[in-house]
Amino acid sequence: LLKKALYGLKQAPRQWNAKVCDAMRKLLLKQSANEHCLYYRREGNDLLLVAVFVDDFFVVSTCDRMKNLFKDQLKNTFTVKDLGVCKDCLGMRVHQTAGNIYLDQTNYIENLINKFGMTDALSVTTPFEPGLKLTVPNKEEDNPELPYQELIGSLMYIAICTRPDIAHAVSYLSQFNAHYGGVHFRAAKRVLRYLKGSKALRLHFHRTAQFCPVGYVDADYGNNLVDRRSFTGFAFLMSGSPISWEARKQRTVALSTTEAEYMALAEACKEAIYLQSLISEIFIIAHPIVIHTDNQSALKLAHNHTFHSRTKHIDIRHHFIRESLSHHNINLVYISTNDMIADIFTKPLPKL
Repeated sequence: LLKKALYGLKQAPRQWNAKVCDAMRKLLLKQSANEHCLYYRREGNDLLLVAVFVDDFFVVSTCDRMKNLFKDQLKNTFTVKDLGVCKDCLGMRVHQTAGNIYLDQTNYIENLINKFGMTDALSVTTPFEPGLKLTVPNKEEDNPELPYQELIGSLMYIAICTRPDIAHAVSYLSQFNAHYGGVHFRAAKRVLRYLKGSKALRLHFHRTAQFCPVGYVDADYGNNLVDRRSFTGFAFLMSGSPISWEARKQRTVALSTTEAEYMALAEACKEAIYLQSLISEIFIIAHPIVIHTDNQSALKLAHNHTFHSRTKHIDIRHHFIRESLSHHNINLVYISTNDMIADIFTKPLPKL
């Protein structure tokens, strides 16, 4: 039996996490019940937040005294190197001004463009060609030697961190990770060409914007030609910028547009409850999160607990949204399709 959890062993990450948790408790920080890598301490109106990613500690506070005191206490527990104000984080570039925070991955995108030899490629205005439908290639078209999976993995990291505008394209292309050909690789490189022309785009959070998250959810009925499943897309905005978004294929086949939109509402509702629970725990703010939808039928179905012949087959897991509405955890609001920003997560859109 080992007396120490050596670096590289299976139990090492768990033991390190246990050590960090114990150190945070001794420093009088409380671990978040909703996000276990987030710790906080409140003194009156002042708040200290510590986010942990492996051995990186991101310290944020409304009080400089609390922040400096925590740093001094942490140095007594671990060997610490203070890197100052966060400028680069996990491939993301962070820029802060008075009341504003900007996030982008310009450097990461440039390195990816050079890696795949796309330096001289022409940029495009959309990440995915409108109307393009991909299918699983046959044995003659399948080309496993192409670096398709490597490119999709890198694009997925970009889509998750700072670029929700490519989320649908990456989600769609990732379905062919097991079998892919030249047409799939060209479609993936188109996303890279789009990033080449828009690498300066960034997330912008500003202090004067609305603090409570606002959600938008949409669905595209039966868009996938392989299994005829629909796509769900949602985004939650806070402080003027997206903080959570998702573009994914639905788990079951929807029989109507109403059903597809209703299933998408249920997925967005789960994320809204998580965000509400996290924010209310840290900031002691408990307001129902507003979720916007552009489908009147799905809105009525969520509010109506009566089962109809056309909807009684819907899986019970999707009716979770009705209980959330009755408990006032969320609030559903209709919005015009022209104003639905989640549309970009469900289908390839043409240039404006």
